[in-house]
Amino acid sequence: MPAAYTTLDLAPAVLPDGAPPWGSPHPRPDDLDLVVDGRQLLHRLDEADGTDAVSPLAADLPPTLRAEHVRRLLDPVPSLADGRQVIHSCPDCADPGCGAVTAVVERAGEHGEDIVWRDFAWQTGPTADPREDYPGVGPFRFHGATYRAVLMRLLDASARRSGQALEFVP
Repeated sequence: MPAAYTTLDLAPAVLPDGAPPWGSPHPRPDDLDLVVDGRQLLHRLDEADGTDAVSPLAADLPPTLRAEHVRRLLDPVPSLADGRQVIHSCPDCADPGCGAVTAVVERAGEHGEDIVWRDFAWQTGPTADPREDYPGVGPFRFHGATYRAVLMRLLDASARRSGQALEFVP
């Protein structure tokens, strides 16, 4: 039986109440959030737990940090000590110690071509607390080529904004 895929895309970041982040009356074109199956991931997380986490892909972070975060999601080798990846975090520092939504990000499929995000949790230290999970959020299985294309759009936008050459070696 073929795997059911989750769609992934980008959209202007808006808070669950419809307001743009950062107190601005209008979203900036570079304030982006991940859209999973047609709904912003931040909204899904908010409905599950009421968190106020903001995507580390938001444009007010330095472009190098944004690019590095996207690179980590493109290469699902765990970036945190407990085998997890940051999905949403503090917009100022993206430090999990400041509070972050993390998930296990792993390859799936016969040849490892797909990407799965599972076991979402709120994390403020070196490991996620299982009591701080997000019930009903995930797992999400993404078609590998589509997943990479969406995240490469973010890398490309980051490189254009910073004037740096796009570099990624999968």
